[in-house]
Amino acid sequence: MNLHNFRRQLKAAHHRSLCIISGSKAWQWQKIAQLYQPPETITWIGQTIPETLQTMGANNQYIAPERLKYHLGQEVDTAILDIETGFNANQLGILSGMIKAGGLLILLVPNNEWWKLENSAIQRFLNTPLQPKDAFSHFYQHLHQTWQDSNCLWLSEQPHFEKAFTPQIPAGKTWTREDNFELTSEQQQALKKVHSVAFGHRKRPLVLSADRGRGKSSLLGIAAIEQLLEGKQHIVMTASRFDQVAKAFEQANKWLKNFLTTSKLQNTSQQIDLRQGEIIFTYQQQTKTLEFIAPDQLVLEPTTADVLMVDEAAFLPTPLLTELLKRHHRMVFATTLHGYEGSGRGFELRFKQSLNQLTPDWKNFHIHQPVRWADNDPLEIATNQALLLNANLSSAKPPKKFSLQSALEKGQLTIKNYTSQQLLAKPEQLKAMFTLLVQAHYQTSPNDLQHLLSAPNLRISACLFDNTPVAICLSIEEGGINSTNQQLQGHLVPQLVSRFYALPDFLTLKSWRIMRIAVHPEWQNQQIGSNLIQFVLAQAKTNKIDYVSGSFGVTPELFRFWQKLEFRALHIGNKRDKASGQHNLIVAKPMSALSQKYIATIQQTFEQQFPHLLMESLPYLAPQLVWQLLASFRLPLGFHQSKSVLEAFANQTQSYDALSGQLWKSSLTFGRTMQSLNHQQQGVWCDKILKKQNWQIVAHHYHLAGKKAVEKKLLETAKNILEALQNH
Repeated sequence: MNLHNFRRQLKAAHHRSLCIISGSKAWQWQKIAQLYQPPETITWIGQTIPETLQTMGANNQYIAPERLKYHLGQEVDTAILDIETGFNANQLGILSGMIKAGGLLILLVPNNEWWKLENSAIQRFLNTPLQPKDAFSHFYQHLHQTWQDSNCLWLSEQPHFEKAFTPQIPAGKTWTREDNFELTSEQQQALKKVHSVAFGHRKRPLVLSADRGRGKSSLLGIAAIEQLLEGKQHIVMTASRFDQVAKAFEQANKWLKNFLTTSKLQNTSQQIDLRQGEIIFTYQQQTKTLEFIAPDQLVLEPTTADVLMVDEAAFLPTPLLTELLKRHHRMVFATTLHGYEGSGRGFELRFKQSLNQLTPDWKNFHIHQPVRWADNDPLEIATNQALLLNANLSSAKPPKKFSLQSALEKGQLTIKNYTSQQLLAKPEQLKAMFTLLVQAHYQTSPNDLQHLLSAPNLRISACLFDNTPVAICLSIEEGGINSTNQQLQGHLVPQLVSRFYALPDFLTLKSWRIMRIAVHPEWQNQQIGSNLIQFVLAQAKTNKIDYVSGSFGVTPELFRFWQKLEFRALHIGNKRDKASGQHNLIVAKPMSALSQKYIATIQQTFEQQFPHLLMESLPYLAPQLVWQLLASFRLPLGFHQSKSVLEAFANQTQSYDALSGQLWKSSLTFGRTMQSLNHQQQGVWCDKILKKQNWQIVAHHYHLAGKKAVEKKLLETAKNILEALQNH
């Protein structure tokens, strides 16, 4: 086919294409040269730029694979990935969002059986001693199968293997650029919604969602300038990194300059620093400011801005978003739901609960139509199909009067293991199971699909109702290795526990770590998840596994779930996970006599150390979780001693300073009792008595008027604890 005509057609349609070039290196570069249209820039994904590419154009560039995530939101004409150097699924997703209209994402493969190639990038998913050569090729096979049915250009040095691309010119005008100061009807609707946040009722935040290429960030920049021109004085944008809002500031600057030019206000004072995120100008004798402020700074020093806009909100932990929501009355949260780094779902699953509680009148608007390329873009379709980014949850619901036991006995509900080979042969089953993972977990990314199809040490268990997946559990084989001082790849729980508790022999125990457990929302609270884990536990016992573990961002609800399954808390991380905003908790259930001994020792050490961690390493651990953990511990202390100390404090026969040490020690046994008190009482007692926080800090956190108010709350709580103890 004529490749120059192909590029012209592509650009005329404002489409982008995936282009797979199969053959020798010399032949591949020959085809690239035919596809190249100066003065466009070609971006090479690799550590250095190839000599051949340098000769084709001075502006051609390279991006190191590990740096690719920092280029999210940027645009390139054409990008090239060489499959022989290895690549992961996230890179594919990120790149597809960077290609401009009329551009190409080129994949270089050595031959038409490239799916058999070893992928060096898979090492990150494998535990020592596994190597890339041990991994399955099922992810590459999945891509190969998917793209054979996609509208992509497939060029092959071998005859009869070429597959032509069929560009379909969209009917009517379905493509626009904000650069031309023209907005789509959806963007205009979104602009009105943002305007309502700024000028309408307070406490009605807007959640603006879209897939990539819909002009979401640009819209924030345009909206900010419009609001400043209409009367607002100060607007703040925030994001986890400044580069995530760079596009918004760039568009804001263009929109402002266009307004000033068309209004003939060229002499207006302006102070613009797009690198730092600052646009200051005068309009109608007033100073107007649009600036970037980091989210953690906004929590420490709340701004008096008229409106706060959060771009890529899904990248920020839910607790941080919730704090911002509490402190600001007019907010817009923009987020990408099909996040290539697996963050979009966390926003959907967790933060919207906070919105419902704190601002029940919040609004939602989703932008469907792309602005950076035309509708039905072949590259977007090919990427979404390959990475299952567009998978929708099935509408399966349990029948009325559903009985788990009856469904299991009748064979309607089945629980079984799957191999990645079986899922590859059943694409619809694979899609349904991966969708469950995406919907149920805040960190699921395209890389998880690659892991699912490639790792030989991953076990897949699923629960199906009438052959429709309603729950899935992924567990990974860990341990079973001789103790060693060298750094091991993977083996998360055995490595962490053996090092922290100085038990090198713990590494020799064979274990399964439950990585993910996902249950269809319609099937939750039916004991499906518990039964699926019981199935995994039974399999572990059959396979002579020493213990089964889990590691997760802990919440009171999650801890309760694992407690019911008799898993024991062994370790809690002192840093909060960036994605979940929670501390990671390790739990385990012994399956052998040897592991029972080890885990009892570890548990005892953890229980003894935990109270001291609260004062030093865990100042932000949620009080409700603290009391839950303490309730699960077995710390010996006589009831009468606790009672006498509480009575002395409650009756004010002795002061806090005289009793603080005894109150601290007694409180370690109050876990179960404290859970019957209200959240403020739990929190004040936990933060002051157990964590030993400053009086003013406790007062500020719980909205109390200083030290005396905190003391009053402690006395009230002491009386309630005594009453609860007597009732028990």
